[in-house]
Amino acid sequence: MNCTLDDFDNHLMNGLEFCKNAYGLFEKIRRSPDGIERLRLRKGRLEKKLIEELLPIARYIQARYSHGRQIKVRWIDGKQHYDARLLSVGVLVEKRFAPKKQYVEVTTAVHENDHISRCLMNEQGHTFGVKGIQKNPHTGKYVSRPHVYTNNEAQDDLAQKILERIKAKNKKEYPRQTILIIQCFLDTFFREDEWEYAIQKVGSSGVEYRFHEIFLFDSNHHYSATLYGAVRKREKAQ
Repeated sequence: MNCTLDDFDNHLMNGLEFCKNAYGLFEKIRRSPDGIERLRLRKGRLEKKLIEELLPIARYIQARYSHGRQIKVRWIDGKQHYDARLLSVGVLVEKRFAPKKQYVEVTTAVHENDHISRCLMNEQGHTFGVKGIQKNPHTGKYVSRPHVYTNNEAQDDLAQKILERIKAKNKKEYPRQTILIIQCFLDTFFREDEWEYAIQKVGSSGVEYRFHEIFLFDSNHHYSATLYGAVRKREKAQ
């Protein structure tokens, strides 16, 4: 398995092959010398693109690929206003339950201290989480202290981060039938009902968005959700 970004860039491939190659590339890096550090810090372009674009697209494909919908994907490593294009065929497309052509844009909902937390984890082997990180005024170094979440604090934080990413992406122009994929890095352990609470809060916020759908997922617990409502209401009113 010797995949590089060049093996993905502008190559149209079956969605399941894309997933296999993306997961294979992750495993190849993980097993290499200092591989875990490379994946954790994402300082290299290969690791950053893999974690922040290729794997989220693979996750979406796995959620949508079925006997009724076969998907091909073309990931493009460029500055265009999307990260990939999808082509779908099958009975769901024939019955117009799924679009034939779609664009994909990927973004990340994450606490601003996440990169510091990952660095501390790499240096010290442990961290107490993103909200307990502070800079020592005497040494100038970051330290991690325990933070106790109260009530729905963690879920509210996640909902706020998701809304921030949606609003930021709303400011840009995207092709019609664009999917927004939001990869969520959770600050702490979430039960499934806590994940659902955060998603419901986003859905009930009333925020408008220009995307055909918004697919949200967390890679650690394999939670996922899709938002359609605001777009459907707007299209109905037109």
